Amino acid sequence: MRRILLAIMTVLLCLPAQAQFAYRADSLSVPAVKRPSDFDARQLIAPAALMTAGTLIHCFAHDSFDADVKKWALEDWRAGGPRTDFEDWVQYVPLGMSVGLGFTGVQAEHHWIERVIETGISYAFLSAVSYGMKALIDSPRPDGVDNKSFPSGHTNLAFTGAELVRMEYGWGWGGAAYVLATSVALMRLHNNKHWASDVIFGAGLGILSAHVGGWLVEPFKNLFGIRIPDNLQFALVPSADPYTGAVCGTLAMKF
Repeated sequence: MRRILLAIMTVLLCLPAQAQFAYRADSLSVPAVKRPSDFDARQLIAPAALMTAGTLIHCFAHDSFDADVKKWALEDWRAGGPRTDFEDWVQYVPLGMSVGLGFTGVQAEHHWIERVIETGISYAFLSAVSYGMKALIDSPRPDGVDNKSFPSGHTNLAFTGAELVRMEYGWGWGGAAYVLATSVALMRLHNNKHWASDVIFGAGLGILSAHVGGWLVEPFKNLFGIRIPDNLQFALVPSADPYTGAVCGTLAMKF
């Protein structure tokens, strides 16, 4: 499973270069109609609803709602089946999609340099908030391994990537990324690693983090004087080692 997922991500990032295809700047530049990066209060509705619901369940319905969902996941769904590492790898796929889909010819809202900035800011914000909450909140996991259950790190990571995909490529690709993110959240319940409130809050935090990245792209560029090249040429040529099977790649850029 691990090798298959790594191969999928590699193909996703390198697909258009299989024929040594060279991109011109006009295929990587920001489109004429650009998604505004300004703050919009409506973007807070979904993450606020999920984070509020997760918090209320965690604080006031842990012994009822959370406990009932755990019982369903272990007795009716999992039914004693073994734990899997499915979500340990799938959580990163939306992240790869958010940056890499544009290299396959899919129209993105931002230049790839801006997508890297957007993704980096999103995950920096997410890491600070998520790990900070885990350190401060004493929340035992369902399996009792530690007290860092709230919020679900796997879930908020996957949902950050899914929302970035939706923001950059629309609901066509975004919907597929959200299916993957939701599967990660469900598997955290299946594997008895998180309560329902953990994954609900984590989903909201992930969506919020993606928007924070979007809001700060232009300020980040202005702060560091980043300009998008007008004559950028880009070529990516994947290859495989016939002896070890390792996937390699050659990157060439001309400014």
